[in-house]
Amino acid sequence: MMKNRSHYNKRIFSVTSIIICAAFLFLVNAILYLLAQNYTFLNIDLTRDKLFVLSPTTVDFIKSLDKDVTIYILATEDNFADTSAYNAQANQVFRQFQKNGPKISLVYVDYVKNPSFAAAYPDLMMKQGDILVTCNKTNAAAGTARRVLVKTEELFNYSGTQRQNMTIVSSRAEEAIYTAILSVTSDRPLKAAIISGHGEYAIDAFIKVLEKNNYEMSAINLVSGTIDPSFDMAFIIAPRQDFGETELNTLDNFLYNSGNYGKTIFYCASADQPELPNIATFLREWGATIGDGVVFETNEQRVYNYQPFYAVADYAEDEFSSLLQINTKPVLVPVCRPLVKNFDYRNNYSTKVLLEFSASTGVRPSNAPAGFKADDATIRGPLPALILCRYSLMDRSTGKPDKVSNILVSGSAVMLDSLAVDNPSFSNTEYLVNIFNRLSSRIDIIPLAPKSFTGSGLNLPRLTVNIIGLAFIVILPLLILATGITIWIKRKRS
Repeated sequence: MMKNRSHYNKRIFSVTSIIICAAFLFLVNAILYLLAQNYTFLNIDLTRDKLFVLSPTTVDFIKSLDKDVTIYILATEDNFADTSAYNAQANQVFRQFQKNGPKISLVYVDYVKNPSFAAAYPDLMMKQGDILVTCNKTNAAAGTARRVLVKTEELFNYSGTQRQNMTIVSSRAEEAIYTAILSVTSDRPLKAAIISGHGEYAIDAFIKVLEKNNYEMSAINLVSGTIDPSFDMAFIIAPRQDFGETELNTLDNFLYNSGNYGKTIFYCASADQPELPNIATFLREWGATIGDGVVFETNEQRVYNYQPFYAVADYAEDEFSSLLQINTKPVLVPVCRPLVKNFDYRNNYSTKVLLEFSASTGVRPSNAPAGFKADDATIRGPLPALILCRYSLMDRSTGKPDKVSNILVSGSAVMLDSLAVDNPSFSNTEYLVNIFNRLSSRIDIIPLAPKSFTGSGLNLPRLTVNIIGLAFIVILPLLILATGITIWIKRKRS
């Protein structure tokens, strides 16, 4: 009888202990959750791309704001966050802006029950779930009540499936809100001219990326004879007709900038361009030559989707690559013509290779026969993929460059396509915008890459995939089974 009562008391004690521990853990979790809502340092983001926290550069920017900014979410918080897991992630990003920005206010507006809010902005086509960012600026140059409307769909990047359905692949909530804040608080965006009139390659996806990063883009035809000095940059993307002497003089005058320099031209070639001798001479004077043919990669782990002409390039410098948030992501440089760096330094011109293809690459010439193989290539890597050419005037008192203009030369216009600049697995967007910002001496613009909702593809060889599959499907279950049987036998014997 005593033995049964003792056993009963032990069971009561065990059950009570479990209940007390469970209640304690629940209480601790509840307290930590409430504290985490108000104290940012208690939040730990374990996602690969840090989906729920702001980048350090964004935090530094919003902490330095000297103007009041209001972020209006056109929905109640519950309605917005409960719409999907993607909206919930975006909502956490909004909260981070409020927590880290002393000058930022976050307001949720019940858009359905408050029609007077929309009436205050009759020129904006708003809907429930959109975000309105406003700033009550009072300086005459910028005007007052600056505002930017961010559509709900602009918070994410999408990809089409085989069934022609659209699926969300990455978040750009931080980028979208940061850009909106910068737009309403900045006195002047960075201006870029898109040179047209020569059958240039269309870069609609990249233009949208630049506009999201607070660039003001304008199409310019060189026939006018001038590029307004208010432009910081000019883009020449794979023209199919050569430039005349007058047009090249226009480019020279833009880079010279009345002796002030400080301008940048980004030139991209493409595999289907005809010979352009005038442009080739112009670039050669700055230190870069665009060769014949297309670069191919023989290492299947260094290509996109197993396509040999869609190769990734390595960072060959740290001036710009050190600015990347994740410098392990490659830059995709597809269908690239081979580049040659003509010199390191000559007169006031200097050159630097920024991106470089690996030693496992080669060049397929444009006149290659149908049976051309990788071993037939006479030009092999490493090969430049992106070259920065500079003209610098030195400050005699300091011995350092004082006035500088730049030509950035790429062998690939396809590196600006959507598959590269909208793909969170590559650093094309962040790396290029970093370069443009640094060359244009803009420190208030930071490039923000999309944050992936999915893991990175490993792109492993088939043998490795089979070994990993065998380990998880066969070997690991057998080890667990053997361990269980061993424990069962030992307990039975004891």
